[in-house]
Amino acid sequence: SGKSIRLVLIASAGKLTKAATSPGADISVALTQSMEAALNTNKQTVMASVAEGCARVSVQLRDKSKARATLSAVAAPTILRARSALDAMISSSTVEGSGQAAGQTDAASQALASYLGVLRELVRFCDGSSSRGRAGDSHILSDVLTAAWPVLNDISSHPTCRANEAVLSGLLDVHSQLLSVVPALIGPYFKDLATFVVKSYEVSFCPSALDYVSAAVESFDSEESIGVAAGLDENGKDLIFNQLLAHLSQCTFKYVTQTKRPNECPQLIKALFEMAQRYLLFCPGALCQCPEFSSLFGLAVACLVECKGEVESTRATLIFITQLVGWKHIRLPDAKMAKLAQFACGIDNLLAQHGEAITKACLGGLSGGAPQMLWPSCSECIFSITQHIISSTPGADEPDSVLCTWLRTAMIEGSLVANTKNITPEIGTSVIKILCELAKEGTKSKQKAKMALMDFGKIAKGEASTDVLLAYSMA
Repeated sequence: SGKSIRLVLIASAGKLTKAATSPGADISVALTQSMEAALNTNKQTVMASVAEGCARVSVQLRDKSKARATLSAVAAPTILRARSALDAMISSSTVEGSGQAAGQTDAASQALASYLGVLRELVRFCDGSSSRGRAGDSHILSDVLTAAWPVLNDISSHPTCRANEAVLSGLLDVHSQLLSVVPALIGPYFKDLATFVVKSYEVSFCPSALDYVSAAVESFDSEESIGVAAGLDENGKDLIFNQLLAHLSQCTFKYVTQTKRPNECPQLIKALFEMAQRYLLFCPGALCQCPEFSSLFGLAVACLVECKGEVESTRATLIFITQLVGWKHIRLPDAKMAKLAQFACGIDNLLAQHGEAITKACLGGLSGGAPQMLWPSCSECIFSITQHIISSTPGADEPDSVLCTWLRTAMIEGSLVANTKNITPEIGTSVIKILCELAKEGTKSKQKAKMALMDFGKIAKGEASTDVLLAYSMA
């Protein structure tokens, strides 16, 4: 199996790389034959596993020129087959009204997507290479990139490929990995790639397009070389990512209001708010200055209900809201904290506008409106809101009245909690008091507060008695 071959290659990597140092020795033939055999299975998992094993062996070769040549040899069959699949896909797509041609197009597109997956794995597992693609370096992937780039370009330029979600996703996944692994080599092409991603998203609404932008935001922050190669200083970087976020947000707003509801496209919602979270962590200026910032936050709040408890999309949305509201309590470099501080009033205004709806959605989720897998995320969001508001008024004897109103409305008067007979006004009051006291103690009490809120959920479901709250009251 592919996994077995991968494990053998990884376990034998030391011996293989040592053998490769002998005069005239060449392990590329054996690795290429393994890759060819995997490709012949036409099984994606087998191909990906063997590609991983071959890449892991190649990067351990001490002679970097030999490592480049070995990896290039391993990648060559995949690149050749990708070209053949692309040609077949284009050829069959030009024959209109033929069922046979449609079947050939589908088969070719599936094959092409699989080969792109192999390239992605080869790139991904070169991430540990000693050269990170700095300007002037000859990266282990440079020869592979030279060979693959014409095929990648031709895929991106053909309408049939851009219209096929599997192929488009595969292509964008390869480019995302390249951003991470060889940022300096990709930098000069970034603006053109960003244009391609936007145009593809406008037609396909493929979540991988947003994943690509997420990877780009992180790469531009962590790898100075890509910004230099792309010709972007800090202001230029903020501007291009601001424009990207604004346009992609506008497209998504239109899509989820006119074409599909959020619960009908959960992977898109997940990708959108994972991208927004990356902006918060790696490019907060572009996020907060985006003209669609408030609308994006409003959509996040709406999705807490609209996603109808779908785990991945709701979790991504909750994480974004939690970290944005609680930005003062996440670990970020001083420059990013200073940037967020400039927009503190705007963030507070968004919380004032949407805080009650967020609180209702989270407590409603804990009381039976969301799967138990989402309880930790719901609890953390509630604590983040409580901590933020309480820490903004240090020394106050009584909790903020607006905060208490939100919590009381959600716990005691809200319709989401009213569907359970297990929550009485007394229980609600006790939980509010416990939560506010723990929030006063700061981040160190976050885990205890989350446990208290999840115990509230268990009480609501009838899985625990009110006695579990005594431990928090007595602490």
